[in-house]
Amino acid sequence: MPAYAVLGATGNTGQSLLQVLTQNPANTVHAYCRSKSKLECLQPTVTNNPNVKVYEGSLADTGVIRDCIKNTHAVFLAVAVSGNVPGNTIAQDTARVVVAALKQIHETDASSKLPRLVVLSAVPTEPAFSKDMPALALAILFRAESNIYNDLIAAEKQLRKEQDWLSVTFVKPGALSIDSQKGHALTMEGPKGVVSFLDLAAGMVEVAESGDVYDWKAVSVNPTASDVAFPWQNIPLLVKGLIYHFFPWAYRWLE
Repeated sequence: MPAYAVLGATGNTGQSLLQVLTQNPANTVHAYCRSKSKLECLQPTVTNNPNVKVYEGSLADTGVIRDCIKNTHAVFLAVAVSGNVPGNTIAQDTARVVVAALKQIHETDASSKLPRLVVLSAVPTEPAFSKDMPALALAILFRAESNIYNDLIAAEKQLRKEQDWLSVTFVKPGALSIDSQKGHALTMEGPKGVVSFLDLAAGMVEVAESGDVYDWKAVSVNPTASDVAFPWQNIPLLVKGLIYHFFPWAYRWLE
């Protein structure tokens, strides 16, 4: 049975990956989270699935991450924070611990096949994907999520230093919405339209199953349906994000 590791299993993308992967009973899933009890509350059906093994611990614990990703076909890096948190480095922290864990695996058994890394990122971190966005809209969006995007950019630079021995793909969706799985299409020309988290997850799984087609490339995910819900709930979050960008000290008072 193919095995997959999901890092960040309690987030919207992580939960969606678990749901998509467990649709196939042949898959084995290793789910990493910092709180197993939280994951059990969010996804009781998934955590009770005999093909799902949960790994709980600190993101700084290389041993936990090593055990989670060992002997897997692909690892999905979807650890994230909610909102434009000042000083956020979670994507860099994830990249760092995954590379350290893979080095340990490789040093223990140099002949072992290392998993492909499928990294969740975002459109504004890829100039080729965001070039058609209105300049003002892009400037506002980047500032509203500046700490997130700067962290993702730094994490990508970190991973690209390992290009001689790792296989990595960066998945960079546009606007994301909580909706049902309606169909997706991968693209290397930038996204068009809002895509649901479940369709994003299905796209990430497709990347993982595509061999080296997308090796070290940036990929996005388009919806094939025209009725994906618009994420209106994100607008207040963007306003708060702008506040945190210009006034980082406000975070402790508004969260």
